[in-house]
Parts: sequence; structure tokens; C-alpha cells
Amino acid sequence: MAETEQTPEAQPPAEQGEAAGTQAPAEEQPQRPAAAARPRPGQPAGPPIGEREPPKPSAEALSTTLKEAWEGIPYDQKFNFGDLEVAIQPGDLLEACRRCKSDPRLSMDYLMCISGTDYETYFEVVYHLYSYRDHRRLMIRTKLDYEHPSVSSVTSVWKGADWHERETAEMLGIDFPGHPNLVPLLLEEGVDERPLRKSHPLVPIFADRPGVVTRPHDNGA
Repeated sequence: MAETEQTPEAQPPAEQGEAAGTQAPAEEQPQRPAAAARPRPGQPAGPPIGEREPPKPSAEALSTTLKEAWEGIPYDQKFNFGDLEVAIQPGDLLEACRRCKSDPRLSMDYLMCISGTDYETYFEVVYHLYSYRDHRRLMIRTKLDYEHPSVSSVTSVWKGADWHERETAEMLGIDFPGHPNLVPLLLEEGVDERPLRKSHPLVPIFADRPGVVTRPHDNGA
């Protein structure tokens, strides 16, 4: 009886390589884009990082449309991380927001968020808008007086502004005239503190932690 020669079972490439004493080729990893080189001492830093990215086509189209829709409303604009960003006066904010939502050329139907920032000499309130129809974003910034920060409520335009304005009011002390019920959202009523102002003292338990920089008034001086 003739013996039949058995054919060895095929092994995966990695196992064959190991049997032969060779290493399997490493899996290719996607290459990350090279980080922007930092300017050397004495060299100009160049534009802010957000302005280095070219504007999106949708943002450029929005810029053109905004000039028509906001006729009579002065504003400054720039592109930040590809999206359109504008700065307007507080007195023009409410009308500008009304046009953003009601004008069919803009159709900014979604208020993503409202945020406030303390710059120690002035406050700034930022409105992030989005159009579901056109899939594009718009950021509106407005500067407020530091002693009496106030800007009209936009709850008549987007009801979702309710909680955003309440939180900004209690944390920074910014007033939103026209808000239906500007009561605290996170703090208890009657608490006369503005935790997100830079002048607000740190809680001692946090002030003792490494890396936390305190100011003279934080220690009661």
C-alpha cells in the first residue's frame, strides 16, 4: 500500500514568519499631520492658530449672505477655525439675532450655547448659532461694560436661551433685560456671589492645592 504524502496545513503569514525566525511586518499606522513649528525667540508669532485654517466654503457663503441680511447693523468679522465669527455692539444684538433666525437666507434655527467671560476690564458674551438646513455655524461676540454689564435677552428668539442666560447671570453678574424669570439656576436664591468672576476669592480648600495661584485678597489681605 503506497503511503500518501500529507500536505502541511497553511499557516497565517504571521505564524509562518515566526516559524522561519522572521518578524511579521508591522501594521501600518496612519500618519499624523506635522505640528506647526513654534516661532523662535525674536521672530513674529504669526496669526492666531484659529485664523491659520482656511475658511470653509459654507462660511464664506454665510459671510456674503450676512452682509445683505444684516444691512444697517455694523459688525466686524473674521474666520476662526474655518467658521465665521462676528463682533457687534450690545445694542444691536437682539435685532441681529432676530434676523439670524427669521431671515430665510440665514435660517439659524438652533442656539447651541451662550457663554460669558470675565476679561477683568470688560465682559464678553458669546452666542454659538447653527443652521440645521445649511449645516453651518455662526459665532456672535459682544463686549459689555465691566461695572454694569447688560445685554438684551434673546429668549424671545430662542426659548433655549432661558437656562444659558440664567447661568451666565448668576455666575458673572451679567444682566439680561427682557428675560422672563432671571432667577438663579445653580446657586441658592439670596447668595450674593459671582463664582466665575476673576475677582471672586478661591475656596481655601482649593487655594491650598499645589499649582493654584492665589491673589492677595484670596487670603483676606
